[in-house]
Order: sequence, then C-alpha cells, then structure tokens
Amino acid sequence: MDRTSSQRRGFLPSLLAWANGVAWFWVWACTIGLALMVHLAFLVNWPDHFIHEDSAAYLIQAESILKGQYLEDTMKRPYGLAIFLALLSKLFGPHILVFVVAQHLLSVGTALFVAGIVRFAGAPRVFALLAFCLAALHGRIIHYDNTIGAETISNFLVSLAAFIAAGAAFRKWPALPAAAAVGLTLGAVMTCRSAAIGQAVVILLWLAVVLDTGLLRRLGALALAGVLASAVYLTPAAINFAIGKRPAGNETLAVMAFVVGYSGDFERGVHLDRKAQAREFVEQMRAADTPGGWPDVGVYQWPFGAMHRLAKPGDSDTDLERVVRDIFIETLTTPSTLYRHFTKHFLRETFFLLFDANSVARRAPSPQGYEFFVNRDRYPFFGSPTGLKPGQLIQDHYKPWSRLLPTADQFQLTLNRLFARGYAPSSDLVTLCCGLKVSTEYDDRPGVILWLSSATACLALILLIGVPASHAGLVRRARGRLVAGGTLMILLAMVSVAFPTFLVYGLNRYAYYAIPFLAGSSAILGSVLFDWVKAKAGWAGGEA
Repeated sequence: MDRTSSQRRGFLPSLLAWANGVAWFWVWACTIGLALMVHLAFLVNWPDHFIHEDSAAYLIQAESILKGQYLEDTMKRPYGLAIFLALLSKLFGPHILVFVVAQHLLSVGTALFVAGIVRFAGAPRVFALLAFCLAALHGRIIHYDNTIGAETISNFLVSLAAFIAAGAAFRKWPALPAAAAVGLTLGAVMTCRSAAIGQAVVILLWLAVVLDTGLLRRLGALALAGVLASAVYLTPAAINFAIGKRPAGNETLAVMAFVVGYSGDFERGVHLDRKAQAREFVEQMRAADTPGGWPDVGVYQWPFGAMHRLAKPGDSDTDLERVVRDIFIETLTTPSTLYRHFTKHFLRETFFLLFDANSVARRAPSPQGYEFFVNRDRYPFFGSPTGLKPGQLIQDHYKPWSRLLPTADQFQLTLNRLFARGYAPSSDLVTLCCGLKVSTEYDDRPGVILWLSSATACLALILLIGVPASHAGLVRRARGRLVAGGTLMILLAMVSVAFPTFLVYGLNRYAYYAIPFLAGSSAILGSVLFDWVKAKAGWAGGEA
C-alpha cells in the first residue's frame, strides 16, 4: 500500500515535469517562429536593398574567389565574409538572396546562443526567452541583417564562442576540446572583422578565470585557444605569401586618421612641418564641435581632410601612412593627448552610441536609401539587383500544401502587419500591442537600445557594488553563475562598443555588435532582481 502511494506521489511530479517541458517546447517554437516571421517581413518589404556602402568590398572578394582570380583581388577587407559567401555559393548557388537569407538565419542563431548563455548562467527559462526576444527582434539588428556586411556573421561567431566557453565553465564540458572549439571560432571571427580581437580577448580571459579546474589546466586551455585562434587568423596571410600575392593594404590608415584628427597635437611633436599644413583646418573643425557632436555623419569624417593636408607633393601612399602612424602613436603615448581623446571623444561617443543620445548616433538610413548603392554597385554574377518587388517573394515561392494554411495573400498581409509594429519607417510613434507605442529605427527618438543599455548599466552597478558588499555580509550574495554570466555579457557589450567609439565614432550601425550582449545583460539583471524578490518574499526555490 505504501509502495503504491509512493509510486503515485512520484508519478504526479514526473507528469508535471513532462507537461512543463512540452509547454516550454511550444513556447520556444512559437517564439522562434515569430522571430523568423519578423525577419521575413523585413526581407519581403525591402526585397532589393541588400547593398550598403561597405558591401562592395566583400562581394568583389567573393566573386574573385569564385572566378579563380584571387591574385587580382585588391580589396582592403578581411577575407572571412568573402569565404563564407563563396561557400554559400558553392552549396546553394551564387545569388544575393541566398546570402541575405543566410544572414537572417545566423542572426536568429546568435539570439539563441545568447539565450543559451543566460540559461547556462542559472537564469530561469523565462529570462532566457526574454534575452532571445530582445536580441532577435531588435529593429537595428534586422535592418543590418538585410544588407551584405560583416556584422551578422561576426556576431554569430562571437556568440558561438561565448556559448562554448559558457558551456565549459557552467556545464562542465571537457575543458581542452571546448578551448579548441573556442579558439577555432575566434580565429574565424577575426578573419571576418579585425576589431573582433577585443571580443576574443574578453572571452579567452573570462574562460581562463571562470573555468573550474586547476591553474595549469586553465593556462593550457588559454594557450590552446590562443594558438588555434592565431593560426586561423593568420591562414589567409599565409596563403597570400605562398601564392605570391602581395597584400593590398587595409583600413589601418583610415582608422588612425580619426584618432589623429580628433585628438592629435598639431602644435608640437613629430612632423611639425606637415602638421602646420593641416593646423588651421583642424582647429576650425575642432572649434565647430559641440557637446552633441557634429551635425551629421559627413562632418564627423573631417579627419580624412586633415590626413590629406599632411601630405606633401610626391608622397606615396606608404609615405602618408608612415606619417599618420607616427602621429597616431604619438597621440596614444602622450598623456595630454590620450586624456583629450578619452574625455572629449571616447566617453562622449560611447554615451551617444549606447543611449541614442544625439541625432547622428541614432540616425539610421531607411533601406530605401540603399537604392543608390544597389544601382551604383551592380553584381550580375550574384543576381543583384534582383528586380524583386515587395510581396513578390511570397507570391512566387509560397505554395501552401494544405487548405489549413493561409493563402499567399493572407500570409503577406500577416507579414505586413508584423512589419508595421515599429519596423516600417515612420515619423510618429507606432502601436506595438496592448496600447503600447514604440519608436522606429528611422525617426529622431531614442530607440530600444536606451533601455537595454540602462539595464546593462544597472547590472554592472549591482555587480560592482553588490559583490563586494555580499562578501562583507551586508547584502544577500548573488548566485556565482549569474555573476559570471552577467560579467561576460557586460564585457562583450562594452568591448564591442569601445573599439568603434575609440577609433572612429558612435554611429548607429556600430551598436549592432553590442545589442545581443546588451540583451543578455538585461535578461540576467531580471534574473538577479527576481532572486532578490524571492529571497525577500521567502519563496521556495525552484526553476521557472
């Protein structure tokens, strides 16, 4: 009798756990489906605006590889994205639509990896779901997923490396295989975007600190990951050397020009004769600076004008690069100029980017504005421009196999309604749901990133103040995994912002790299606060 009663008591929790698992499966399936629908809505509403100002370099490289004209390639971008596009072309055919669809899928994958990290950190399922929604449905993310660029694949690979590192730290995955996978992934991301080296360093150091193993094993994992990352990153250069291809250069000169123009000392130091040629222009442009920055993106790029004024007749590109490099190094190694760069440029631009704090930082061109680049940079090899019209993708390719499924017109109408929820350009606030109105990416109001950045700042404050206070016994100690996971999300978000704002400026587009990790930080903040409320209320523990 007791055995039967015990079996019945054990059966009910098992049944509830099974029902809970099934319910969460369908919640995730519906949420992922919603994210895919929103991405598809954007794709079919802007079906031929896949080229922006930086797309040409990657498509030319990919076409060069596919045509076997690798030696004639003269672009100045890393090869990673071009290799990815060439691989997609080999698998599915060389078409611009294939590339864009792949980017939308990778972006949803990025959001899933971020949600996985939040879950690994010990947050309840509902906060992992929140992280996914914030990362997958952000308008700025979807906007740039719809154009060819290094943003999408870079974020995907960084989030994958962070996910593997979190699995090794929180779920006790084998340390050395995980470190090898992290190293290979980080090497791949650096071949797509050189600035990802900051994110790579954060992930490697975080893994070495958090990994629950001996010191030698930690150092071995760090060394293994670092060696493999370096090997992958240097592979294109090694191939160039082996086949006798001379490097065509890179973007180093352009990046150094911004730091030199914004903060270099044009009164003293090296190359004074050259500085004298540019001094009047630099002083004029710096005087036009305001607490809100310059009036538009074009003016923000004035350091290029300063760079060209440093040149003398007969200078080669190499001569000019040497001069700018000397002044760049001088700027970063002189305390007064480095202080100026931090206070007058870096901190302000970081604030602009994270909080949409001026009109230049939050200005995003409508996809319709890419028509210029689509018509200027034509790639018949990749079927671009495609000539597709809004809705044509659905009408041509959606053939419902059951009467229970919506017709093509009904499906398109559903996508249009989704697209109207803050994704379509509008000068007014638009209704999201339940009477809530939101800004779009194309008006002059701060967007959702304002709230994500505020939540991340709150989490950082809690960790900076709360962790020492908890050790002193003043407040309840947060769970260690949440602290570690939150630290990883905050560091990845901040380093993603730090590189462009330190070297260039805080343009709307650069926020793309930080948004998924800001989403993860926001979700972990919710979990930390939920734990605090549970402790105050005396609720029983248990997973949500």
